[in-house]
Amino acid sequence: MHTRYDLPLIGATLFLLSWGTVMIYSTGGVYADIQYNDGQYFLYKHLLHMLVGLIAMGVALIVNYHKWQQYSIWFMLGMLALLILVLIPEIGHEVKGGRRWLRIGSFSLQPSELLKVVLIIYVASYLERKQEVLASFFRGLTPNFIVTGIYLFLVLLQPDFGTVVLIATTVLLMLYVGGGRPVHIATSLVGVGIIGGLLIASHTYRVRRMLAFLNPWDDPQNSGFQIIQSFIALGTGGWFGRGLGESLQKRLFLPDAHTDFIFAIIGEELGFLWICILIIIFVVFIWRGYWIAWNALDGFGKHLAFGSTTIISLQIILNIFVVVGLLPTKGLPLPFISYGGTSLVVAMFLTGLLLNISNSLHAPETKPDNGLSLRATTQNNE
Repeated sequence: MHTRYDLPLIGATLFLLSWGTVMIYSTGGVYADIQYNDGQYFLYKHLLHMLVGLIAMGVALIVNYHKWQQYSIWFMLGMLALLILVLIPEIGHEVKGGRRWLRIGSFSLQPSELLKVVLIIYVASYLERKQEVLASFFRGLTPNFIVTGIYLFLVLLQPDFGTVVLIATTVLLMLYVGGGRPVHIATSLVGVGIIGGLLIASHTYRVRRMLAFLNPWDDPQNSGFQIIQSFIALGTGGWFGRGLGESLQKRLFLPDAHTDFIFAIIGEELGFLWICILIIIFVVFIWRGYWIAWNALDGFGKHLAFGSTTIISLQIILNIFVVVGLLPTKGLPLPFISYGGTSLVVAMFLTGLLLNISNSLHAPETKPDNGLSLRATTQNNE
């Protein structure tokens, strides 16, 4: 069979991976030298993560994407076990107050990152199977809300509020384009917002984050410190930056400079011009992902491509908005750029799924099923 993958998507992905590797080498050296007595520690680990990610992408490319649909329930059961295991003190590894990792030898596995893939596959399968009842709130949406809610509750116990927000928003958007009524989705979104507000108010550290977001200068040495240092990094970069490797903020002034706040270091070292180029590359990636979703040949492929593109897109937007001060800190890495093993592998696996679906568009014996549009037209009454 003749294979034709989406070349702009491949090009954007390789560009982002290369850029991420260079920036991790640049930003992680100071901290790695102090913490591990090896300035290239994070670079070596990142290259290993990238190798695993390439294997995961290869699997997603080779295996027919419909196979994932067949085993979606088993993936969900396995994911449930992992999310429970990570909460057990003797098994789950705690970092900075969050019990989010499972240690496997010298490697760490973050189950909440894997949940992104598993839930997208499950919801995409659900949308194709339940197309005729999606217009009904109780028969169509409620079962999905219950299942998703159970998994997100386990993630919230870690706690990982940022991932909960990211996944919940992605699922709601998938349900909307899959055929859910706008009034039902809007009502659900309001409900999620109320629950989120209560969760923020119930924990002091989340309240401090919100107050720091509103005015970081009220507590510049504590809750507002990180975002202020991010502002300094972005502001001193100007149009053309200090130069690659010349950042001052990465020298232990800006926490998480090689992970969640790597975008600020890009702005400081390379300047606003290269930030614009980076955003353009992200836009190309997002455009091709949604193009694949729109043109996919079957309902599951459409929903799978839409969900994969949406969760990466939202994570890009949330990360950048946090770094520039438009959102409270969330603890979400910048896809393909930030240091983070499981996050990188998941992003590359989702990209592999998109390329697999794009390749199916060129099968000579099939034509796009335009009757299964992303915004389903089913209008069944409750």
